[in-house]
Amino acid sequence: MKISPALWAYVLLTVLVLWSLADQIAPYDGVEAVCTIGYVYDGDTIEMMCDGQKLTARLLGFDAPETKTPRCAAEAEWGHRATLRLRALVQHPEIRLFRQGFDKYGRDLVVMRIGSQNLADIMISEGLAVAYSGGKRRDWCSG
Repeated sequence: MKISPALWAYVLLTVLVLWSLADQIAPYDGVEAVCTIGYVYDGDTIEMMCDGQKLTARLLGFDAPETKTPRCAAEAEWGHRATLRLRALVQHPEIRLFRQGFDKYGRDLVVMRIGSQNLADIMISEGLAVAYSGGKRRDWCSG
């Protein structure tokens, strides 16, 4: 059976359209993102610039104390420390971002690697964050 050039063109166009749609629907499933870090909001939230678009990203694997709405002075202080440390860490020349989807607020969920280390491991080992994968957050005010 011989396939006409028009049918080949139709099949090729259909595959390209489906590929494009698939990329728009689920483009971030653990794929390394070609983004730069803009602003560090706090110890676990950053601004990313991806394809000329500003995006807010929640870093995965850890939870840092709140700085915007701390529940006590201790949380505010630890949140400030975590924010300063993250701002220093993002200056590293070997940062890699892996987009994992979105949270309930529409923020990108991102795993950040600095060199060969996961950022979550660094922040946790320095006492500036706790391991976190969802659910109830730590009470930084209870000690």
